[in-house]
Amino acid sequence: MKKIDAVGQACPMPVILTKRALKESNGETVLISVDNEIATQNLAKMAEQLKLSVQIEKINDSLYEVQLSDPNAGNRPHTAEHPVLPEQAADTVASSGASYVVVLNSDFIGNGSEELGRTLMKSFLFSLTEQEVLPDKVLCYNAGALLTTEGSSVLDDLKALEEDGVEVLTCGICGEFYGVKDKLAVGTYTNMYRIVEILRTSKTVSP
Repeated sequence: MKKIDAVGQACPMPVILTKRALKESNGETVLISVDNEIATQNLAKMAEQLKLSVQIEKINDSLYEVQLSDPNAGNRPHTAEHPVLPEQAADTVASSGASYVVVLNSDFIGNGSEELGRTLMKSFLFSLTEQEVLPDKVLCYNAGALLTTEGSSVLDDLKALEEDGVEVLTCGICGEFYGVKDKLAVGTYTNMYRIVEILRTSKTVSP
């Protein structure tokens, strides 16, 4: 049995750590320790998507154990050291290989607390780096231009995406408006005409 200690790990890390373990489990049961009920619910939903059996046990108010197992593991031929779960393709954004672009038009996600919104943006971009299918491009405009400049808290994830072949494009006039035109730290500047071309011809994902 593979064991994962995700206690103290914020969303979406318990799910991401579990997915990594499942890829390497070779059908072995995976036991995940978490410290909140929301994490158990997220893991249960993932198990349902992957058609895995799930058992949840509350040890105390700050410790839960989630056990995931593949009910068909013993019936599958051993074709690789770390076989991919057969249902795993359903968890990708575009399992058929279709391309998409990600649009970031703010430096935080949603309405309400900007502090929470910035935490959600960090979580979104980190989760994006963990996707089976990466976007072709990331488009940043309006306050989204602040994400690609010096001092941004998400530079590491944007750089990781760029290293994996994702084109990161930032609106040049937006950089000028916010006074950060000379502080671009990842990707390149582009113009609104090019942004419109990309949006017009691409499937888009926006948090």
